[in-house]
Amino acid sequence: MYIACPSLRCMYPVKVASTLTGLTPETLRAWERRHAAVVPHREGGRRLYDATMIERITRLHRLTARGHPIRDLATLDDAALDALLEQSRQTGYGALETLPERMLDAVADYRVDQFDRDLSIAIATLPVPVLVSRVVMPLLREVGLRWADGRLAIAQERLVSSLLRTRLLSILNQHPREQRPRVLFATLPGEPHELGLLGAALLAYEAAAPVLYLGTELPAEELVRVATRLDAGAVAVSSVDPGQAREALAQLRVLDAGLPAHVPVWLGGANARYLGEDLGSARVEAITDPQALARRLQRMEAAAARRLRGTGGGGRRKAVSPPAGG
Repeated sequence: MYIACPSLRCMYPVKVASTLTGLTPETLRAWERRHAAVVPHREGGRRLYDATMIERITRLHRLTARGHPIRDLATLDDAALDALLEQSRQTGYGALETLPERMLDAVADYRVDQFDRDLSIAIATLPVPVLVSRVVMPLLREVGLRWADGRLAIAQERLVSSLLRTRLLSILNQHPREQRPRVLFATLPGEPHELGLLGAALLAYEAAAPVLYLGTELPAEELVRVATRLDAGAVAVSSVDPGQAREALAQLRVLDAGLPAHVPVWLGGANARYLGEDLGSARVEAITDPQALARRLQRMEAAAARRLRGTGGGGRRKAVSPPAGG
């Protein structure tokens, strides 16, 4: 059992802890109840996590991703976890463990050339799933932690976002795929943060899905128009800012009402799970991990094949003339 810092200052609720560590709330709860890997603070019935806990959970996540059972890790102290991580760095892609930290250290000193060089090498040499899971997403989590505790200024955070956006978009734009059904990616109005969405678009692209990345803050009405015009296979949107949750819910209702019946809506970002529950629509699904995205892509392709067979290969349903007298 691991307990840290009795102070309730600088605490993170479970939703934020989930975003920072890359674990779902359900996995966090299971690790706590079954293995006592961490014991969160409690205040008014809420589970709260301090920065030390976030760092520990992140270590545990890295090690479980390398095949270590959580039951074997839960009783180890941080020094023992660090020793296991050091061993893992000697094999496979282990050297990537320190890359996000090194890149942010470079940004902290405004050594933009070093950050860009490291990112360019990673993009050129790593498979996209490894790039997203081992570089991009850990980098985003570390940016969030450093911004929250004051180690990263606003200008530096924006610099990281700008450099990442430019490089990641270059991957999507290398070989545009024009065949239908496309997956449309966009953030909702009031949501300028797009890097998590870009990571999801890259994973879809790597899975050979036709991707059309539309960028940030796109109104639902416009998404409906584009999806209908292009006969899209799915619409993937992101909502991160808790302050925009109410507006995001309104926009999702517009999507739900306006999209063709066969087009699912995939919802990512920190608000995804809660928005999906509030909306209560069968077509709007919260996507919380790469495996879930892969399953939805397979389902989309199967549905598109069925629709194509139903139209005799024409790609769109043929118009049916009304009966006489109608």
